[in-house]
Amino acid sequence: MLALLRVVAVGLLALPALGGGPTEGRWQGQARGICWEGSPREHGAEALDPLAALGVNAISQTPFAFMRDPHETAVRFASPAEPHEGRGWWGERAEGIRFLAHAARERKIGTLLKPHIWLHDSWPGEIEMRSDAAWQAWFASYREFLLGWARFAAANGIEGLCIGNELDKTTVREREWRALIAEVRAVYPGLLTYAANWTDFEAIPFWDLLDAIGVNAYFPLSDAARPDVAELTRAWGPIHARLEKLSQRVGLPVIFTEIGYRPAEHALSHPWVWEDENPVLAPECQASAYDAVLRTFLDEPWFGGIFFWKWHAEERVSNRRNPANSYSPRGLGAEEVLRRAFHKKPG
Repeated sequence: MLALLRVVAVGLLALPALGGGPTEGRWQGQARGICWEGSPREHGAEALDPLAALGVNAISQTPFAFMRDPHETAVRFASPAEPHEGRGWWGERAEGIRFLAHAARERKIGTLLKPHIWLHDSWPGEIEMRSDAAWQAWFASYREFLLGWARFAAANGIEGLCIGNELDKTTVREREWRALIAEVRAVYPGLLTYAANWTDFEAIPFWDLLDAIGVNAYFPLSDAARPDVAELTRAWGPIHARLEKLSQRVGLPVIFTEIGYRPAEHALSHPWVWEDENPVLAPECQASAYDAVLRTFLDEPWFGGIFFWKWHAEERVSNRRNPANSYSPRGLGAEEVLRRAFHKKPG
């Protein structure tokens, strides 16, 4: 994976050779990763073998907290320090995450721990309190959630930690975030990033306290039903320029903490939409999108890596009603695109 070290020269990160895998709690080389979906049921380490064969050297794992609505001051979660056997999905609980991180490390695959908040009928970008007192209560609750997982990550040698995911309306509270990052640094020695939404990444006021610029890169690329690789590569041009400029300004690498595409017609005009009604299956759209982003970014020295959303422990699609609403590349042309790109030598 990308050397997400805090060693900056001429405004950019100094990188060692790519593809080395994680060592001693730090990424080494560029992250060529997959967002792992925690399984409802316990599984064996062999579930990771298809990823190792693809050349994957990084996975993200996601424990969840829950809020009933965007204005609720309490973040509800199960502490990773307490046993919770039988509650929630095994792969999203501490026991499953610990098992998978250890099994991944044995295969030279590092883990980015990426806690999320799940809101019913909404999304994290809508979280916003209505008073200073409510903000203080929310940050106190979120602090307990994040610090619990930071301690867990430290105790289990997990290489990277994402301190937040798409919390767009919270980041204006710079003072609270800076205090929280300092507390996380005090208990967790590994890489820190934040997963900014694609609409918001240039406005984050605390990149200077982190080790990498994280972006959930669901940028709209084309309104065409089935755009080709050349069109999609052109669409990345101005986005590439913005990302490179930010990387140079703050002296940190950029990681796509999430990026993904459904294998459907018209899906590249709104990649963030989880489900369309009656989508037309078009696996070549997903494959072309994977190809375009990898061609555009993988060889850039300031680009720290990429995590594709997403991969399931069980060989199935996530949406059984229509496979065109699944983000998984498994068994489709996009899987072969990954194999070629992730096995390619740098340069």
